[in-house]
Amino acid sequence: MTIQPCINPFTQETNELKITFKKFIEECQYLKRLSPQTIKGYTEVFNTFCKYMPEVATLEDLSAQNVVQFFTRVSQRQRMVGSVMKIGIKPSTLDTYYRKLMVFFNWLEKNKFIENRSISSVVPKPRAPEYRDLKSLTQDEISKIIAAITMKNSKDTWQKIRDLTILNLLIFTGIRRGELLGLKVQDIDLEQNSIFINKETSKSKYSRYIPINFKLRQTLEGYLNIRSKQEIYHPSLIVSCKRGTAFTQHGLKHWVSKYEKLSGVSFHLHRFRHTFSCNMAKAGADPTTIMKLLGHTSLRMTERYLRSIQTRDALKYINLL
Repeated sequence: MTIQPCINPFTQETNELKITFKKFIEECQYLKRLSPQTIKGYTEVFNTFCKYMPEVATLEDLSAQNVVQFFTRVSQRQRMVGSVMKIGIKPSTLDTYYRKLMVFFNWLEKNKFIENRSISSVVPKPRAPEYRDLKSLTQDEISKIIAAITMKNSKDTWQKIRDLTILNLLIFTGIRRGELLGLKVQDIDLEQNSIFINKETSKSKYSRYIPINFKLRQTLEGYLNIRSKQEIYHPSLIVSCKRGTAFTQHGLKHWVSKYEKLSGVSFHLHRFRHTFSCNMAKAGADPTTIMKLLGHTSLRMTERYLRSIQTRDALKYINLL
């Protein structure tokens, strides 16, 4: 008699919940055409749910009680960070888990995969996280990054101008990483002073135009001029200095790491997006205008980017009363 190995039914690829989630992802990819980054976010959160809730394998198993249990378990988890034992997760991470899971659960309800179980209306939303960190970069921090780029490439004009162009695009447009890498030379209209953001590279899937300010225009003119002298004709706007091919995510990651170390400023690409939105607000731009420039679909998202605005920033407006 042959003894069959014991198979955990919750880890099989025939897991009904995982199969249904795959259908959800396919719809997100091919019908809604969401960005790979958004798809990755949904997938990572769902995998975390499966990890902590192995007993939920079928759609019948899924309930509001089980979802609450998931949040309880991740809030109590223990993990080593270096030599320190950490318990639970950050409020912002909990908020992210909730928002991304509810998109999937609402899809299940809408498509009648689960009926008479309105999970999103039963499971309480986690308390909104209080952000005490300053996400936007200060002028001093930006100056340090500029100095690092200038000093590092003092003998390499081509790389210096390319890297300053990347920096100024981030500071003066607030574009996302994918939008920056997706820019084409033809998207830059110096006659109309505008940059075209193609919906194919935008997270919101809407095309938009961003005006070019005077300083960014000077940088772009210098960059396009030296590109021509280098005989680089690749359609992508930002290119590798060595190969003349399209700049990659890996190259951009290396760019951040290099100038973090050289400048002594801790930053990531999204901090420039926060910086742009806050600087626009301080300059008097209304939230709707900022929302359109950032490519957001709701003011609620834009408001999260403006959390770096301090009470003292209102002084000049109060003095006008």
